[in-house]
Amino acid sequence: MSDTNWPPCADCGDPDARTSLSGTQLCDRCLNDRVSAHTGWSRLPDPPPVEVVRAADGREVRFRYRLTWAPSGVMSAEAEEVDQAAGDGFRFVVHAEHGAEPDAVLAQLRRIVQHEVGQAYLEPREFDAAVFGTRWAIAGDEVAGRIDWSGDPSLQVPSVVVDGRRLDWDEFGRMVASREGWEFRMRFADSSDSVATATAGEDEEPDGGEVGEVIPLFGDRSSEGDDVTTAPSIDDALEGFLAAQRERLAASTYARYEDIIDLLRHCLNGYGYQSLTGAEEQAWQAAFDAGDEEAFTRLCHPQRIMENYGEFLGYFMVRKVAASKQQLKDAGTVTKRLARWLAEQGYVDAGDAELARDRAADAGRELPRADELGHQLFLQTEHTRLPAHPNDIADEDWIEDHLPITRVEDGRLWFGDIGPVEVPTAASDVAEVGWHVTVVLARLDGAWRLVQVGAVYP
Repeated sequence: MSDTNWPPCADCGDPDARTSLSGTQLCDRCLNDRVSAHTGWSRLPDPPPVEVVRAADGREVRFRYRLTWAPSGVMSAEAEEVDQAAGDGFRFVVHAEHGAEPDAVLAQLRRIVQHEVGQAYLEPREFDAAVFGTRWAIAGDEVAGRIDWSGDPSLQVPSVVVDGRRLDWDEFGRMVASREGWEFRMRFADSSDSVATATAGEDEEPDGGEVGEVIPLFGDRSSEGDDVTTAPSIDDALEGFLAAQRERLAASTYARYEDIIDLLRHCLNGYGYQSLTGAEEQAWQAAFDAGDEEAFTRLCHPQRIMENYGEFLGYFMVRKVAASKQQLKDAGTVTKRLARWLAEQGYVDAGDAELARDRAADAGRELPRADELGHQLFLQTEHTRLPAHPNDIADEDWIEDHLPITRVEDGRLWFGDIGPVEVPTAASDVAEVGWHVTVVLARLDGAWRLVQVGAVYP
């Protein structure tokens, strides 16, 4: 909980009474009891105990969960980082319809917590502190968070909270100063998930049909007419695959499979639409505009999974997921087995599945090594000492680019036509010609040095 001093509950004396009902301060349990007694609604169960979630930067974040009735009949589930001042830390909310199952709502909230806390939008950079006046920098080309109270009643502007860290607008402005000249897009969204997303279980579709209905966009046509026969969706196939693995795997191994499939589903819904054309694109766009952010996996045939293996293994797991080496290795293993299973079920062409299996096998070998290369190159950047005023470095001695590795020698790499660049031997041992790296290089005293390093793409 936050360090705000709440009054005690009028019914039970609990010191954490956050809600005022008709002028009476109540804790969550007593609030739910009163609402249930007055309305006849079912009594909500107690939320899970405080849970520790490991963040992408290694922090252990403690979450307190809340589950309450609103007078309107809406069920509200909230996860809030404990031991934080009001407005600080992580906070996530899911709202659901009156008839939703509390366990399903809480399960959805916990998935959101684990997913969002498991990715980092910011990273510490001492170089940025020296040049821009803030030690935090945007890790990639995307940043997300929330707008919250500044913590100072005298201020008229709110704060920005990213990765659970509160930033004032001046600091956030200095943070994006390095992106001068870039374009950006800002989108505001309610902090809660949609009702359909919040209440639907992983192996069932939400009620209604307009959002969750599976439209067979990719499948065989009936020989009796133009109607499309029932065809499986990506969600159907992924759930079937997980069900098959659950029967044969130990619980700990199955949990890793489930993690990778969740990431794959997220990637498909975020990027798969780019390959759609014609009627498929129109149907997806209509569903997405109606609020179905998972329209791609609900509407499209499993063949689309194969078409997006490159996006998932070559970009998403590298750039968008703060993945551990184990996750990177698992991504190759799971997608390789998935491709074979999809072919066995007749969902995809055997030839396409074989190509996808080869891509997955390569990824299983290369992704952990690429992650190690990125780590070793980052360690090398810490040995680079820039002049007191980096802006004084000549333009021809400063390179910021996404470059291929063109040559590898013991303790030395070439990026494009730039090199040699001194690196740890542990880096040159795992590097391969043809891999791409986002780098900032400076020529100091006649030698090229690593200043910053981003993602490594095998």
